[in-house]
Amino acid sequence: MTERDPQTPVLFAESGSSLLWLLSGPAAAGMMVYIQFTSGAPINWLVPTVFFVLVTFFVGIMVFAARVHTSVQLTADELRQGTQITPVSEILGLYPEAPVRSATSGPVAMNPLTARALRRAGVDLEDEPEPELDDAAKLAEKWQAAPALGELTGVPKGRTGIGLQMAGPRTVQAWARNHRRLRAALTALLEQRAESGR
Repeated sequence: MTERDPQTPVLFAESGSSLLWLLSGPAAAGMMVYIQFTSGAPINWLVPTVFFVLVTFFVGIMVFAARVHTSVQLTADELRQGTQITPVSEILGLYPEAPVRSATSGPVAMNPLTARALRRAGVDLEDEPEPELDDAAKLAEKWQAAPALGELTGVPKGRTGIGLQMAGPRTVQAWARNHRRLRAALTALLEQRAESGR
């Protein structure tokens, strides 16, 4: 990752993972001490120490990877998704947010328990014809099939994609946990650029 200019204000940022997860190592060690203490056996400090080191080490690797590969930062000049930096000047527009599908508006992935309960209630969704997709749903399917920004193969787990129309022309997905706030920041940035006539 390149260092950003400290003079450039950050419009949106997500770290990818919290450092508080590193407290799971001391928590695991504390639980081992508690278990030994409540069992009445003498405390063997080797077991809590091993738990502390191993849990902290492996959780630390995951936290570091998440902070590198799933962090997001938006400034007036660039959008960084993980380690990939995209100039904001290449972003031409945003696609509308994908409509939320429900059991009555389209096909829904259902677990077997829900499907069985619906069959017992007399509802068989397999017999119902699939409704025609409206223009918003077709557009959402287009950008949701586009590649995601960043070095990962898709939108990271726990994040929601945002369709971007790029120069080229091509379509990609930006992503964030708080996707509505990132969408609002990108929209404001594009509106400001349009008003300034760049």
